Amino acid sequence: MRQSKKIKNTSKKRNKNGGYKVVFLDWNGTLSGSKFWGHLEKTDPELFLNIESVLFGQLRSLIKPWMKGEIESEYVIRMIADRAKLNYSQIFDEFIYSCINMEYVSNDIPKIVKKLQKKGAKVVVATDNMDSFNRWTLRYMDKCNIFDDVLNSHYQRGMKKDTDKKGNSIFFSDYIKKNKLKPGESILIDDSSDDIEIIEGFGIKYVHIKPISGTVVALNQILATY
Repeated sequence: MRQSKKIKNTSKKRNKNGGYKVVFLDWNGTLSGSKFWGHLEKTDPELFLNIESVLFGQLRSLIKPWMKGEIESEYVIRMIADRAKLNYSQIFDEFIYSCINMEYVSNDIPKIVKKLQKKGAKVVVATDNMDSFNRWTLRYMDKCNIFDDVLNSHYQRGMKKDTDKKGNSIFFSDYIKKNKLKPGESILIDDSSDDIEIIEGFGIKYVHIKPISGTVVALNQILATY
């Protein structure tokens, strides 16, 4: 598996002030390692495993539609409750609790984000995620208000790798046009290795990191390019 690679300072090709104009950051596995219902791993591991086995087993086909805005959290959790014979209200409340109480991979994240912003970069969450992220994580996780923008596949109606019939990015194109980003002026830090060539085809530098532990290292490398 490829790990985070040294980011060379090629600022002359990107921004006359140095560095990148926009730093995109993935959420799950990059900014945060928190899971849906993650607190139940300790408080009620049997219930946690029951929920996970149903969602990522029998109901796995719902995950992408959920991330693409075709269905909402209530529908998915109702399906989980029905299949696992669980109380809907209970697991829905536990789901919201887990969304509200997500944590960063490091307490240094807000500080580094602010440093990048002081250098003139926009720092943007770019996540293949569910409606729950905007409805509860962003709304109630105080530290999330540090970001300049949030792009969530549920509301973009497409995931980061998705393209339209013309080959344009469904996820990034509007943001790229709005901010007049040229190829090489933005960068994405992500723990997934699946979409590197596709994302770079949109003109976004892609840095693949080791999940959780690679984020701060990559951010500091980017900070050093300014």
